[in-house]
Amino acid sequence: MAFHGSLFDPRAGTAQPLAYCRGLAQAARRAGARIFEHAPITRIGHDGIDWIVVVRGDAVYATHLLLATNAYAEALEGAPDPAFVPVYFSQFATAPLTGAQRATILPGGEGCWDTGRVMSSLRLDRDGRLIIGGVGNVAGPQGAVHRAWAARKLAQIYPELAGTPFEHEWSGAIAMTADHLPKVVSIGPRALSVYGYSDRGIAPGTVFGRAAARALLHGDPTALPLAIAQNHTERFKTLRTLSYEVGATAMHATRPAPFLTHRHPR
Repeated sequence: MAFHGSLFDPRAGTAQPLAYCRGLAQAARRAGARIFEHAPITRIGHDGIDWIVVVRGDAVYATHLLLATNAYAEALEGAPDPAFVPVYFSQFATAPLTGAQRATILPGGEGCWDTGRVMSSLRLDRDGRLIIGGVGNVAGPQGAVHRAWAARKLAQIYPELAGTPFEHEWSGAIAMTADHLPKVVSIGPRALSVYGYSDRGIAPGTVFGRAAARALLHGDPTALPLAIAQNHTERFKTLRTLSYEVGATAMHATRPAPFLTHRHPR
């Protein structure tokens, strides 16, 4: 038995984040937004009337400013660094399963994850690939440990798939906060920084994005789900990031351990 119990919750677990991001970008363009890629901002400032955003030496003026880079925030002159602990999560995808396999493996298209401190996840994509995820950076020095763990985890939960190779692997960063709650921080007049979704960013990020736009454009902070803070700090960020990776590596170096799991249909 891989799991001792489960909680059924139909609200999440199967969205493809990159596809969702591209869909949002397409919707924004249809609404008239302009999106500039490969245009890193290096400095921001306020001249008493507008915000000045410096991009590759050129200045862009704006009446409102929203920083929403979450775990991918970089040092930005003129703005406080968002205070969060970066944690990495990796995913490993098989080739598309056969029809017979899909009839018995997550047949309802459920997304699953466990409650372990070093959590892991399972889901199917649109083409029927089984995707196993876990805390740890497969692109880092301990990538081989995380990769071997995923193979063992696959065999543990679905013995009929033992030895099935992974065709794709990737990792991403999560912005964790000590209380696991997002932060909305004021960085000046009509300017906010929002971050820290702590591995729950797809749905809350959408809600916070709409709310932040309303709060800024209409001057209504009550539109936000959380009160605006004047500042936020996190202690021992580097040490905590290291502890997550070391802990995940230690756990993944041994056999996968079963935990209580949550299951989510599409």
